[in-house]
Amino acid sequence: MSENSAELLKSIPRELERAYRARAAGNQGLARVCARRAAGWAIKVSLNAKGIFLDTPSAIEHIRYLGADPATPPNILKVLEYLQQRVVKETAHEDSYWPRPEIDLVQEAHWLVEELLEFRIDLVK
Repeated sequence: MSENSAELLKSIPRELERAYRARAAGNQGLARVCARRAAGWAIKVSLNAKGIFLDTPSAIEHIRYLGADPATPPNILKVLEYLQQRVVKETAHEDSYWPRPEIDLVQEAHWLVEELLEFRIDLVK
């Protein structure tokens, strides 16, 4: 495992914790950012373990890469789709909002991280 992957493995649980704390504090935007970042880092670790190294530190680019891979299972593709979905702002005078309130993006990202890394991450939520 590369040094970068080892560092990311330490950072992923902290980022998930930040996502849960942000959501609990009512900061949904930060919660989504942290969830995406944790998922992107987990994808990077998973890809690096397979010898695939993307020339970008961007979590969203890692999410897009895995989403475009025809070998990605449907249950993972579904979560990747959620992670790529943008917030909606219908007019310049309205706040933006998450268009899928029935989907818990933080929980979905948490599941994806565990699925890709093949170990459980227990956090105080």
